[in-house]
Amino acid sequence: MLKRIIYISLISSNVLLFIGCDKKSSNSSSEVIGLLPNKIISPSSDFIGGGVEWSAYPHADAEEAEWGLLMTEDKWNTVFERLDFMQPKIVRVLDQANWRYLKGMDNGNPVLDFENQEMQALYKLLDYCEKNDIQVILGEWGQPYKVHDTNLNMQNAFSGATDPKWISIIADHLEHLIKEKGYQCIKYYNLVNEPNGYWSSIDGNWKEWKEAVKMLDSAIASRDLNQVKLMGPDSTPYNNDKSIYKGVEWAEQAVMQLNDVLGAYDVHDYPTQEKVRSGEFQEMYSEMIAFADSVAHKPFVLGEVGFEKYVEPNISRYKADPYASPDSQMRIYDYDYGVDMADVMAQALNAGFDGVIAWGLDDAMHTNGDTGDKTQLKRWGMWNILGEELTGDKSDEDIRPWFYTWALMTRYFKGDMDIIGSNGKLPELVRFVAGKSSKGDITFSVINNSEKDIELPVDVNSFNADGKRFNKYLYSESKRPVDSSGFPIPEKDNIMLKENFKLKLPSKSVVLYTTYNSEGKS
Repeated sequence: MLKRIIYISLISSNVLLFIGCDKKSSNSSSEVIGLLPNKIISPSSDFIGGGVEWSAYPHADAEEAEWGLLMTEDKWNTVFERLDFMQPKIVRVLDQANWRYLKGMDNGNPVLDFENQEMQALYKLLDYCEKNDIQVILGEWGQPYKVHDTNLNMQNAFSGATDPKWISIIADHLEHLIKEKGYQCIKYYNLVNEPNGYWSSIDGNWKEWKEAVKMLDSAIASRDLNQVKLMGPDSTPYNNDKSIYKGVEWAEQAVMQLNDVLGAYDVHDYPTQEKVRSGEFQEMYSEMIAFADSVAHKPFVLGEVGFEKYVEPNISRYKADPYASPDSQMRIYDYDYGVDMADVMAQALNAGFDGVIAWGLDDAMHTNGDTGDKTQLKRWGMWNILGEELTGDKSDEDIRPWFYTWALMTRYFKGDMDIIGSNGKLPELVRFVAGKSSKGDITFSVINNSEKDIELPVDVNSFNADGKRFNKYLYSESKRPVDSSGFPIPEKDNIMLKENFKLKLPSKSVVLYTTYNSEGKS
């Protein structure tokens, strides 16, 4: 299998380790696991880390919005407090021009407004990202009015993705945000969400999408907006019969045909549990990323990830929920979703993804078809910050289980790390990840997605920990300690790891050790 590996002769000062499962190994025994610091999968110069999709609450961001101005200062501050713990390294802000800055058309000409209430909500989100040094991918669902908001009967307001008027207003928007508002956090731009899908405004038309991307690149360059790089193709594995390329081929063709235009690559996936637990997910994307690196190396981001929704019992569960749409993943309420999401993050980074973005942060961001129907929430979030307002259930605003693992891995695998290889075989359904910063701080995490308790021997000497002490976090069905705000706290702290260390893993659990915070460091 192709690998994304850089060989070095000296031990790197910034080290991050990922190991996938070996299908033939046994849960009852394991080889000693150690680092191979001369095999770098993803260098610190590319590595970003974990993050979330976070939109500026288009149904609740203004008095004229479908739900009114429900996102009060208190609501925003609660979201900020939770993100303060997570410390996302990257967020994807998915929007639509006519929800934010495009107020309509006047004799065929777009009318723009950058000072309305809807824009103030976006500024609030971007202010947080700017303050906390979070990289932002900004982008739009697609051509305004074509797929979304069809009730306005404006589907033909723009002639297509290559309409110069649409390209121009996107550039106007970016120029305002960067030059007038001064946002340095906006690093990337997506043009059209999942363009290979039948549900997108492109409907799989590769030629139209490619031309639009090139036009937008020229428009951005003409305005000297060099800090923003285009990211794409933003495609999924779905095969659209109308497209000249299959789903996975969109990424390959973007690498081959647009590497002089794109500043980074990205794809989306919502795999089945079987695809992840078998290790197939990692194998598939290791090959894709290795191919991209062989043609034109650039950062590669998993721009959306969750789990397949159109399976039982998920279908029965969203049908039984009076507020959930078919575009929902009801396992967000389940403990083991936190294990699966940790597993998919480990495999994604082991495959060579430089950033991994979960869909999504909050149920209150989107509705099916984005009509604002409160009975059609897209339930994918770590909470529903408008739970009481939308469902009458205040408890729906509580933090859900999978926040625990995603937040820990996002918080403690920081951006100044290399991702490297390892030696030793792991038991089936077990993943291992470790990281070392330039200052010598270390984080490692082990995901046991099996039904058995496991004891895993770890070669502590290969970490070169230099006597540092660790805090230990545990996410298991019976024990996952939290503080009064619902944030993870260590099960044990100030631990010195000794030679011949053996890690005990409960079934269906995630364990994370880190030197961060063990001696008062953040």
